[in-house]
Formats: sequence, C-alpha cells, structure tokens
Amino acid sequence: MSQQVANSAALSDIETRVVDDISVDEPWSLLEEFSELERVSGTEDEVRAAEYITEQLDEFGVKYDRYDPELYISQPHDASVRTLNREFEFGPVKTISFAASTTVSGKVEYVGSAGTDLLSQEDDAREPYTDVGDLNDKIALTAAGSLSIRATRILEEKGAIGVIAIHEHDREPHNGIATPIWGGAPRLDEADKIPNIPIVNVRKPDGAQLREWADSEEGLKVELETDLTTDWMECPVVVAEIEGSGDTDEFVLLHGHYDSWYVGITDNATGDAGLLELARVINNYGDELDRNLRVAWWPGHSTGRYAGSTWYADEFAHDLVENCVAQVNMDSPGAKGATEYADMSCWTPEAHALVGDAINDVTGAPYGENHPFRAGDYSFDNIGLTGFFMLSSNIPADVREENGWHPVGGCGGNSDAWHVSTDTLDKAGKEELVRDIRVYAVSLLRVLNADVLPFDHVRNADRLIEIVEEYDKEAGEAFDFGPTLAELYPLRDDIESFQEAAHDGDVTPAVANDTITGLARILTRLNLVRRTQFEQDPAVKREPFPRYSPARKFAFLEGDDRKFLQVQLKREQNGVIHELRQARDLLPEA
Repeated sequence: MSQQVANSAALSDIETRVVDDISVDEPWSLLEEFSELERVSGTEDEVRAAEYITEQLDEFGVKYDRYDPELYISQPHDASVRTLNREFEFGPVKTISFAASTTVSGKVEYVGSAGTDLLSQEDDAREPYTDVGDLNDKIALTAAGSLSIRATRILEEKGAIGVIAIHEHDREPHNGIATPIWGGAPRLDEADKIPNIPIVNVRKPDGAQLREWADSEEGLKVELETDLTTDWMECPVVVAEIEGSGDTDEFVLLHGHYDSWYVGITDNATGDAGLLELARVINNYGDELDRNLRVAWWPGHSTGRYAGSTWYADEFAHDLVENCVAQVNMDSPGAKGATEYADMSCWTPEAHALVGDAINDVTGAPYGENHPFRAGDYSFDNIGLTGFFMLSSNIPADVREENGWHPVGGCGGNSDAWHVSTDTLDKAGKEELVRDIRVYAVSLLRVLNADVLPFDHVRNADRLIEIVEEYDKEAGEAFDFGPTLAELYPLRDDIESFQEAAHDGDVTPAVANDTITGLARILTRLNLVRRTQFEQDPAVKREPFPRYSPARKFAFLEGDDRKFLQVQLKREQNGVIHELRQARDLLPEA
C-alpha cells in the first residue's frame, strides 16, 4: 500500500526502512481471522486468537513466551427486564461483567445521571446521586449509562436491589463492566466492592419509556433477571521479545488487549494487528536497536477489568521497575475515517514532544494532549512508567456529530462500533491502520535508539506545578499547598539544568538515563496515582495529582468533614514533599 509520509526528511535511516516495510497484508489477515472469533476471555475463541498470534510469531521467527494465568473473569450471558404493571416489548437488554447473577423485582425509581460523561477529564468533587434518598427495595433507573462503574456502588449503598442503566445507543446498549477493582481480582479487604446486585443496560428509547412510567402517578414495577459466570479462568498471555544489540536489560513495553466484545474489530483487533506487524518488522532490525522491545497481548481487558496486564504488572513488578523505560498501549487504532489525534490519544507530560513529533513527521495530522485516562491497559501507572498512547487516532468531532454519535471511549469515536455487535470488519480502514502503525513505529524507535531518553521532565514538573497551584487556589484558606510548591519550583529548575547538561554531553548517557527513569518513578506517579507503587488504584475517573484532588471538596464541606480533609491533606503533603526531595536527590551534581 502506497501512503505518503508527511515529513520523510525528519526520519532517520532505520525509521525510513521500518516505515517502508510496514504493510497492510499481515494486519488485514489478522483482522479477517479475528472477524470470525468472539474473543471473550475464558472461551475457546480467545484461545484460538492467542494461538493465531503465536503461530504468526513462529512464522516470523519472533521469540515469545506464552503464559496461562488464572484470572478472575466475569462473563455476561443473558439479561431481561419484564414490566409487571405495564405492557412493553423491550429491544436488546444486556447485563455487565461483575453484576450479580440473580432475579429481583420491585418498584422503579428514576435517579438521574452520574453527572459526568465518558471523556470528561474532571469528576464532580461531590459523589454522584447526592440528592437521591433511600432506595430500599427499589430498582434504580439511571441515565448514567456506561458510568455504572462508579455509580452502582453508591446506588447499592442507598439500598437499591437492582440497577437499570439507560444507554445513549438507539439500537442496542453497550457492553461494559461494573467492578471498580482494577485487575478483576480484589484484595481480600476489598472484596465487598464488587457489586452484589443485578445490573442491566437498556437502549435509549426503552429507557425513555421506563423513565416516563417510573415518574408517573401509577409508577412502574419490573423484574430483572441476569445470568453471568464469574470465576477464575485460565487465559493466555502472549509476550514477544525482540532483543537489541546493546548490552542492556532496558526495554520498551508495547502492548494491547486481544479479547473483545463480540468480534471487536476496532476494539481491539486492529491493535492486535498493529502489535503483530510491529513485531514482524522490528524483529528484522534487532541488531540495530540499542534497547529491547517487548510486545504483549493481554486477555481479560473487557471482562476482567484489565486482568491480563494487571497480572503481568504483579508478576514482573521488579523487572518493570528496574528495566522498563516506557510503556506504549495500542488500543483502537485504524478506525475507518479516523484522520486526527485530537481528543482520544493520551500520554504522560514528559512524552509530549516525542509523540507530537512522531505524529507530525509521519502524518502531519492535528493532535492534542490528553491527561491519561484511568482506563485501557494502563496497569503500570502505579509503578511509575512513562506512557504514551492508549487510544490513538480519532474520527473528527464534527463528523461524529454529523453522524449522530454520542461520546465513547474507543473505536476512533464510532459509537456504532464501540462495545456493540456491529464492531465488524467494515469499521476498520486499511490506510488508517497502516498510518497508525507507522506512528507507533517511529515513536518506538526514537525511544529504543535514543542515546539519552527523549522524555522532558521539566514538562512533567511544570504540569505538577500548574495542578498544585490550581488546588491551592481552590482550597483557599482551608489548606496551604505552599510547602509543596516550595519544593516543586526549585526542583523544576534543577531538572532543566540537568537536562541541558545531559544533552550537551556533560552527563554520561548511562547516568542521564538512570536519572530520567528515576524521575518518572516519582513525578509520573504523583501525576497519575493515589496508592503505593505496587498497588492498583481503582478503575474510576481520576484528576491530575489525585492525592491532592480532594482539595476541591473544601467548596462544600463543613464542620468535622472539613477538618478531617485537612488532616488527610496534611499527611499527603508530608509524603509528597518527601518524594519530591527524593527526586531532587536523583539529580547528578553539577
């Protein structure tokens, strides 16, 4: 396939050769194979998909390991809603992973929405449904749609015996997952966070009718029935290794999920095809790489809340801490009509120039920086890995609006594909897929072969300063973040001096790279993570610098709650200052 590179003069010799070697043939063959496989984790179709990947790796001469860990998976099978005091014919009804498998009946109460949308970067500081009262023995009807992850627990705590979520899709509701437990399997002391009530999703027209009846004088009574299997299941994890020529254990982790809802072509067969093509092509250049490339295909993304990548983060935690210089996620590339990288791609601040230059050089397309979502297979945030991509290219917003598509978190923004039965082969574009694979290839090579890692932690520090200044302003007299800023301002300047010295050759590459990676372990964690390095934050939306984000609650807290938050933030600030001083100690002396 002939496709013009926007700025070929900016590509190095190896980048040019790799880009030229990328073809649509092997990727499209995988899509055709996967278009016949419903790759739900724990099923034979998923195993067949893993075997296809390993067969191709064998053919390409790429070394790999296959693991078969037991993952905690929840497979939805069937669901129904039956009106008890009305006559109604429902369209498609679905339950979601980790809902309870049971039957309940009761009166329906409409509770509104959770108050945020899928792509929002800011949570309401208040909990959802603050104006909803006692729901004992009632079934909650909510317009939260796929936001039931955060909403369900609150409705359950208010006494709801079941939840009906109204989705924006007119034809069928999206598939989804209810648990906030990242990785599916909880710690023993968090097992109660898995929902204990049935949850069903209905399409928008059906939801509108249910709401009308629920709000009427007569009211609405329904019976919910859900059927799921939630259990430990063996699921293949495939990890390929392309060894560079350098005498180093350093590696870049390129990864994506291969399980799916239905046949899931643009979520994520296109990503699987891209991973395989990059493994095929880059394997031919191993003797020209300074670092190693690890390529991984995860199961358990959809029905296990990123269970495969979480298992890997747990199993290889110290290898990742000590040797992984970056993680790169490949999810939903190559959607037909995706022409820009504006509102779905994301990266940590220090990777901005790297990613932006790669997009510019390969495509010349518009792009925008997004704070990394607490989603995808970003199961390595707590470790403190620089990360880039997750989603990649997107269909422009005006085209999505023209098509009447509501916001979704994948498939290039095509809501008629994301987590529904119509994510089929026709949703992928050959030119779009090759272009996206090339963007990944160039950005990867610029890390794999960098003398000094191309990550700008001045930008990371600037972002942290911006966030803390914002929280300090919002907290007002209730809390003083000045001590944090007093550490960040000089740290930022010291990082700038270090980076200038490293790029001028006044710091050896080995020392510079150890410092850059060490800074990521601290600054990237502060930007993204609330918990400790070897724990997983819950799968709910996050704001930047999440340890400090509760400061936004001062706007409505009073009395003891206000003082309790002051105690919390005082302790958080003590920890943050300690970590910032550790970051300062990483910097080599001038």
